Amino acid sequence: MYYNINKETISAMMSVPGEVRGSVLKKDESYILMKEGERKLKEVEKEIKEMGCAFSYKDIKNSSFYPWGERVLSLLAISMVLNMDKEKIKEMGRCAVEDTFFARFFMRYFLSLESVFQKVSRMWRKRNTIGRLEVEEIDKKRRKVVLHLYNLNFHPIFCDYLCGYFSKIGSVAQGKEVTCKEERCYFKGESPFHEFILRW
Repeated sequence: MYYNINKETISAMMSVPGEVRGSVLKKDESYILMKEGERKLKEVEKEIKEMGCAFSYKDIKNSSFYPWGERVLSLLAISMVLNMDKEKIKEMGRCAVEDTFFARFFMRYFLSLESVFQKVSRMWRKRNTIGRLEVEEIDKKRRKVVLHLYNLNFHPIFCDYLCGYFSKIGSVAQGKEVTCKEERCYFKGESPFHEFILRW
């Protein structure tokens, strides 16, 4: 298993501050159903329960807020049950963008790269009560976007998920393949923020 999951990790996740919209957890549910079906969804819920956090995806309401720790435990349980490594978690992040109003809107109106990532930053604030996503740099000549995510220090699985998520948003905005790499990680103590660099 790529991700280190133990009692200490689970305990730390259960005590983290902040909340996330239910719509984010519903994307996890959609991913499981799309890839593996109802049986695996129940296995994931069982795994989450064994971690000490019993909830059912079907009871989650899109507009309600839920503890941020549950969001990370959801990802960890999915990675365990579906045997997902780093690259598969990135792919899950990419899938979260593909069938959304957000993606269809950009594809329809062809917004500028600047507008796209400013919109992403505003969306972060609407969906999360913690963390701050800032567009640090957009350099079209060097074909690079730099994003900084502040005040979010939970688990590396979420860093991998975001790499996939941001790369897909960049690909939709650019109309070509965009890669994303986390150059500096708050969780690993490398800086006081996460730094994601997108290139095409």
